[in-house]
Amino acid sequence: MADLRITPLADTDADAALVLARLDDPAIAADDWRRDILSRADETIVVARRGSGPLVGLARYRLEKTGAARPVFHLIQLIAVDMLRPACVASALMNEMLWRAREQRCASFRVETALQGAEPMAVALAAGVCRLHSLF
Repeated sequence: MADLRITPLADTDADAALVLARLDDPAIAADDWRRDILSRADETIVVARRGSGPLVGLARYRLEKTGAARPVFHLIQLIAVDMLRPACVASALMNEMLWRAREQRCASFRVETALQGAEPMAVALAAGVCRLHSLF
C-alpha cells in the first residue's frame, strides 16, 4: 500500500479516530475518548490514511520499562478498515509497530488478547509460544 501514510494522531483527527475506535468498542463515548487520548501521556496513537482521504487505521502502543535494560513494546490496539483489503492496512500498521519497536531497541513485543471469544490456537500462535511442526 504505497499510498498509505502512518502518522501520529493529530488533534484534528481525534473525531475521525473515534469512529475507528468505535468499531472495536461501540460503547465509547466521545467525551470519554477525548479525555482518554489526552490523559495518556505514556501511550502513543498512530493513524493510517490514504493520501488526504479518511482514516483507515489506528494503532495504540506504549513502551514499558521493566527490570531489564531495554523496554517492552506493548501494542494495545490495532484497527484496520478497508472496503476490500483491511489486511493490507493491518499489515502496514504492524510493520510500522515492529519498526518502532526496533528503533526503540525494545527487548520484546507484547500484544494483549481478550479471552472472551478467543480461539485457543489463535491466542497461542499470536503470543509466539506455540510452534507447529508436521512430520509428514
